[in-house]
Amino acid sequence: MTEDGSASSAHYDPEQRHAAARIQNRNPRWMVLWGVSSRRYWAFPMFDVAPGTIISAADPRELLTLMTRAEATTRPGRRA
Repeated sequence: MTEDGSASSAHYDPEQRHAAARIQNRNPRWMVLWGVSSRRYWAFPMFDVAPGTIISAADPRELLTLMTRAEATTRPGRRA
């Protein structure tokens, strides 16, 4: 809880939040988040890919694998 009595999500899952931050720091073409309610990692590409491309995984290794696959499917001639 914060001083005003509202809940702060910053106190939940610090290890997962740090993992998401590390992944994003190492992969600057992605915005990576930990979903407190979903209990999943989420990655949003910040480069030109098919509309609606959002990656979700239960663990960091799976997320990285799926991110790599998504990058590999970026069409030639598209800005990445």
